[in-house]
Amino acid sequence: MLNYLDSRNLSKIWWLSAVTIIIGALLGTDSTLPGVLPYFAFIFFGGISLYLQYGRGILAAILEKPKKGSWKLVIPVLIISYVIAFIFLGIGNLLGNQPVTNGATGSGPVTTQLIRLFWICISLIGEEIITAALTLPFVSLLMKRVNKRQAWIYGAIICSLLFGMLHFRAYDWNLYQMLVPIGLGRLPFTWLWVKSDSLWPAVITHILYDVLIFLPAILFGI
Repeated sequence: MLNYLDSRNLSKIWWLSAVTIIIGALLGTDSTLPGVLPYFAFIFFGGISLYLQYGRGILAAILEKPKKGSWKLVIPVLIISYVIAFIFLGIGNLLGNQPVTNGATGSGPVTTQLIRLFWICISLIGEEIITAALTLPFVSLLMKRVNKRQAWIYGAIICSLLFGMLHFRAYDWNLYQMLVPIGLGRLPFTWLWVKSDSLWPAVITHILYDVLIFLPAILFGI
């Protein structure tokens, strides 16, 4: 993934991806759409956005086989992500921010909620893809001004905040919750992209992160 980005410039029409990202964000969070369509919106429009930015080959590059040893990082990154989220939520409580519960699995029979959780896991692949569509152009542009390490740091922070804003419906426009625990809280996932040279370890970590939150709530009402 990183070698591909180093060898490619942004296309002349990369800016059009802003439109497809916005469309994907709106459709991917629209519960009124029929069937399972919302769960595929981030994948579809994130993929189109990346194509507009870099052309052919970018999806294969970001979803290539991870570096050897990358899978060993999944559990440590998962734990770190929970610790960061816990700290950020604690700070929010001190500041008087009341967190909004994410009701993505809805209500009803356990079986129905488990099916929704499955589709949520599918959509998390799209969340990483559309976050890549936000982050990679920033990194490419920033590398013209600063070194590669700084470009990734600045790009990751900026686009983590934008990622948080994609959850405006899920968290009822709770800005602190969107920008800090959800937005900045995903920085370990982006670090895992760079470390593994692929989105896959971050995708699996993200899925585990959400499943371990939603599954106890579904099964035991926690």
